[in-house]
Amino acid sequence: MALVTEVLLVSGVALDLVGAGVLAHAHNAESIVELRDEIGEEGAALGEPDELSTHAKLLAEKRIGFLLLTVGLLLYLMGLVLKSSESTALIGTVAGCAVVGGLVVSVVFTRVVGGRVHAQARQAEAQDDPEALPEQ
Repeated sequence: MALVTEVLLVSGVALDLVGAGVLAHAHNAESIVELRDEIGEEGAALGEPDELSTHAKLLAEKRIGFLLLTVGLLLYLMGLVLKSSESTALIGTVAGCAVVGGLVVSVVFTRVVGGRVHAQARQAEAQDDPEALPEQ
């Protein structure tokens, strides 16, 4: 039973690590797109001189926040692997496989769902119907 518990703990933390990395990439990409869209527009928020500065500050905050989250989860995962009563090599392999598996599922899911959303957006643009756009 101890092995099952160790595998569940290590796999769960490994998947949290993958999730944090995926979220970091998604938020960064979204912020970069928003920055490109906002160039030339005026407006201030959060004490920044303009909207572009505000988006740049938020992007920097997201990046460091998710970086710290990812590093923290990585350290926690390493601690779990080293603390395990099972073989470090066995639990390390389980953790590594969970991270790689999570990355593979993330890439496949992102490509499939991203392609569908892109197709829906093109269809909505062709029909000139913003209501046909997928929900965020």
